[in-house]
Amino acid sequence: MRDPRGALSHIMEALVFSYVYDPQRATFTLVTEFPLKSPGSIREFAAFAFEQVEFERLAGDHAPYQHFQQTYHGIGPGGMVVQDIQQRDVGPDRHRVELWFGDNFGGVAVSYAGLRGWTRGSTAEQVGPRQWVYRDARTNETFDLDFPFPSLVGPPA
Repeated sequence: MRDPRGALSHIMEALVFSYVYDPQRATFTLVTEFPLKSPGSIREFAAFAFEQVEFERLAGDHAPYQHFQQTYHGIGPGGMVVQDIQQRDVGPDRHRVELWFGDNFGGVAVSYAGLRGWTRGSTAEQVGPRQWVYRDARTNETFDLDFPFPSLVGPPA
């Protein structure tokens, strides 16, 4: 991804698959749907890796969602979407993004110095009534829909 900060502006209404804040490494990783599809892709995914992070959880008003602090994995049907994105510079070589996922969940705010991003196009084959096999559009490698970037964010331990 050439311009990950610019790409963040495209994830409004995108499904959030996961976010993970690692305080020891001062990193934050966000995995979402991505609306701009690569050629041949039926569903596109994006991963954003923030570096030198200061993290803040913006609480929502629904108590059961408050246990999601430093990590969120939206496994299975349902899930949340990005409902608002605010970006700004907060100092020399320092930026801030606020991601709002709705009044019930709340959101997260991340101040950071570095940002990298990737997209992954996919194809899908229905193999059962509600079962699909996802494949990387470029390599044909199969992957888990809930974890499209397993080297960045894999299933919870």
